[in-house]
Amino acid sequence: MSQIPSVGRIVHYVSHGTPPRPDGTQAFTSQCRAAIVTAVQGQLVNPADGENTDTWIADLAVINPTGLFFHEGCEHHDGAETPGSPDCPNSESHGSPHRYCACGWMEASPRGGTWHWPERV
Repeated sequence: MSQIPSVGRIVHYVSHGTPPRPDGTQAFTSQCRAAIVTAVQGQLVNPADGENTDTWIADLAVINPTGLFFHEGCEHHDGAETPGSPDCPNSESHGSPHRYCACGWMEASPRGGTWHWPERV
C-alpha cells in the first residue's frame, strides 16, 4: 500500500450486507460507505516472521444514509484478486462464470467489514 492512513482521512468502508435468504437475495447488499479515520492502531504483523504486513488497522466513523456507525479495529483490504493454486486444473474458468474456485482463487472485490482507499476518478 503506497498510502498510510492517518486521523481525519476519508476512506471507504465496505458494509457486510445482510445474510442471504433461502432464495439467494439479500435485504441489504454489501456497499461502500464513506468513513473517516478516527484512530490508527498500526500494521498487522506476520506471525511467521514477526515483520509488519501491508495491512493497516484503523478505527472508523462510518457515514450511512441512516446514521453513523463506529467500527474499531477495521482491517484494510484493497480488493485485489486472491490468487489460487498455480496448478489449478480449472484456472481458465476463473471469473467466468464463477467468483470462487476450489483452488483458493477468489474474484477481486473488497471484503465486507474492511476499508480501502477511494478510487481516483
